[in-house]
Amino acid sequence: MSGWLAVLLSKLVWVGKRVAAPLRRSDGPNKFRLSSMDTATTTYDGDIGWARRPPATVECPRCESEIFQHNARDSIDCPRCIGEYSHDEFADLKLLYLTCPVCRSRMEHGQRHPERFDIPEWATCTDCRYHWEFEHSYDTGAD
Repeated sequence: MSGWLAVLLSKLVWVGKRVAAPLRRSDGPNKFRLSSMDTATTTYDGDIGWARRPPATVECPRCESEIFQHNARDSIDCPRCIGEYSHDEFADLKLLYLTCPVCRSRMEHGQRHPERFDIPEWATCTDCRYHWEFEHSYDTGAD
């Protein structure tokens, strides 16, 4: 093989590696892979379950100030008045917003089954694409 052909071949291999590099899975914060499951979603990271619910800010029914609840199992104590609420009373309080545990932005949230649950069932951060689900199952019950 002549010298120029070897150089050309090595350059083509180098270009091929550079093109394929972004498509390979890495251990970095963005674990996006080009698989059919990942291309069908717009979120990168997430959690499932009430215990892993993002931090919430609710309104105090006594003084209307904001109460921050970091964990779903923490008590809800108003920093401004004497209002103290159990974590079981979360559904009775007005939810103002959920805070993304990754980037600390306010999350969009909502309910899919308002007749079944009095709590948010999902939340998505529009900044970092973190997503949380209260309960999630693809089980149809058919075996």
